[in-house]
Amino acid sequence: MKVFTPLVAAALIAAPTVHAAIAQQNACTNVCRKFLATFTTDAGCDLSGDTIPYKCICPGTIYTESYALCLDVCRDNEKTAAWKAWVKSCKKVGVEFDEDYEYYYEAGVADNIPLKQVNATIPVDKPVLPPREKYQANYDTRWEKNYSTLWAEYFGNIINAIWGFLLVVSFTRLILVKVFPRKGSKPYTVVSKFRKYFILPSTFGGRHIASVKGVGTLPLRWQSIVVAVVFIFTVIFMFVRIKATEGPETTYYTKTLEVTRFIGDRCGILAVTQLPVLFLFGGRNNVLMFYTGWSFDTFNVFHKWQGRFVLMIASVHAWTYTRVYHALGPYKDMTAAEYWKEEVLEVRENYIGIVAIVILGVIIIGACYPLRHRWYEIFLVIHIASACTFIGLAWHHVKSHGWMQYFYAAIAVWAFDVFVRAVRVAAAGPWIKANVTAHGDAVYVAVKPALRWTAKPGQYAFIYVLRHNFWESHPFSIVETRDGHYIFVAKKHAGVTHKLHTSVTSKNDKTDSCRVWIEGPYGTSFPIERYETVLLVAGGIGITAILSYALEMKRKGTDQHVILYWMVREASSMKWVKEQLDEITESGLIEINIFITGEDSKEKTEEGESSTSLSELSDKEITGISAPRYTLKRNTRPDMEEVVAQTVQTAEGSVAVVSCGPAALADACRAAVTENVDKGKGRVDYFEDAFSWA
Repeated sequence: MKVFTPLVAAALIAAPTVHAAIAQQNACTNVCRKFLATFTTDAGCDLSGDTIPYKCICPGTIYTESYALCLDVCRDNEKTAAWKAWVKSCKKVGVEFDEDYEYYYEAGVADNIPLKQVNATIPVDKPVLPPREKYQANYDTRWEKNYSTLWAEYFGNIINAIWGFLLVVSFTRLILVKVFPRKGSKPYTVVSKFRKYFILPSTFGGRHIASVKGVGTLPLRWQSIVVAVVFIFTVIFMFVRIKATEGPETTYYTKTLEVTRFIGDRCGILAVTQLPVLFLFGGRNNVLMFYTGWSFDTFNVFHKWQGRFVLMIASVHAWTYTRVYHALGPYKDMTAAEYWKEEVLEVRENYIGIVAIVILGVIIIGACYPLRHRWYEIFLVIHIASACTFIGLAWHHVKSHGWMQYFYAAIAVWAFDVFVRAVRVAAAGPWIKANVTAHGDAVYVAVKPALRWTAKPGQYAFIYVLRHNFWESHPFSIVETRDGHYIFVAKKHAGVTHKLHTSVTSKNDKTDSCRVWIEGPYGTSFPIERYETVLLVAGGIGITAILSYALEMKRKGTDQHVILYWMVREASSMKWVKEQLDEITESGLIEINIFITGEDSKEKTEEGESSTSLSELSDKEITGISAPRYTLKRNTRPDMEEVVAQTVQTAEGSVAVVSCGPAALADACRAAVTENVDKGKGRVDYFEDAFSWA
């Protein structure tokens, strides 16, 4: 935030300066310099190249007076700036002018040769007068082109400033919470209603983490509003403030082609200006997560939509240029096949741009939910390789036109993220030996890193298994530290976790060892210590993150009212965390409710059996446990809407609901909290521990 906001502000402040520079250097100056190449003098100056031979054209007065006559078509501020640039350039080659612009202009008006009377092969001995109508039209066209180009960058920075504004608002909110901690009092009605209808719910319906018919997930409503606002501004900025100069002497011949070209320029520049934000929002080590309180998932939502917007803008840029080039100059009489061969496939700058857009399309299509969710490891490799290819191709496509500062910023952001990730891995130790075990469909990894760090509740780390595609990593929850070892756990999915689970279960002693890299810790710890009542809800492997909060509160001897619900398919899965459950149940500080949802009735045990230690129980003995504030039920699951409603409405103060588990469970908890956010005696907040790794 401290870096990003000043950069956006500086870009906006600098826009008028860039505007003036573009208008003065490219419109007026370029039109009149090209006019000088339409005739020759006895000096025999060669004006066919890109470099102006001032040493040849400055001596004498023919070129100077002709230049002054041409500048008359320009606006006054540009005319002054262009004349000063001419005087300065001539001075550098030893030619100084004693008189001002008006003197040379009047001299040219008094005695000149109209351009229509000039033979380009015969030297002239008088200043040449350009046809005003033609050069006025050419100048106006160039002015509008450059002005539209300026506004493209200006509009791109406005979009960046919208993101900056949202980040500043979130940062301010965090500061206010730090300075004025929530006391648990019930918020104003308007605040509760705003959170109920805009902040907490999904865009529509009740699904947010769970996919909609396997097609994709829905952002939260406030995220969708932000995305919609950015989209609307983007579309408006693609087409607004574009003015054409119609006439037979203009650069682009017809008004339609001129507007089409200007839209193409606008879209190309807009796409480039969005690259830094696109790369910033996609990084693991995005410092803005710390400054805003936004989760990785929130930034990931914006990253994906920003990528789609860039593809949309770049596609319009490609189409408009194809349309204009095919209709202009030597290409207008070509067939489509001839045009594509000679202008597109044989011009390096053009085909590089087209390939870059195709690669960007591959990135966006490859990142769609069905493909990403089913083949995450493949997606990740293709995504990174395609991103590198895209930025390299786009770099070479744009570098001759300018705006490279946006590429520098995007690459710097990406390089910073890679550097920090490498530092994290190196700090933990490059060749750590891990002991791997499995319980049910959970994979446990115990490691002792070289550099120890304090893991906070809810945090996770990425683990690279060197014998299984060392370039791939998977997020593992941090259960706890024990004897200098960190215990990580993850549910078996396709890819690395599946390979680890298979290798462990194939061993006779159900243990394995391997070399790993550790990158972490990541994630933030929810501030649940601020609330009088805390409802912890876990499903399956989600108990690992929830237990880290429960253990933290138990060890601190909390006086909060803490309730834990855990839905798990099989009783054997309790072996995952039996030691942690033992510790929590013995304290009596936390109310624990466990629901075994997936066992047949024949597996039920007789009622009345009891024990006070989970570690002493077999799977068949768990049902009758009588530890303090502990209940266990089989073949049923709680109604989370009812649980949340009862907790919120009976709590004496503020309530925090924390969920971690399957998508359906998380969405049910969010919907229940949303419905009851304004029905408690104090503030009600919802915290969702859901890492959208796929």
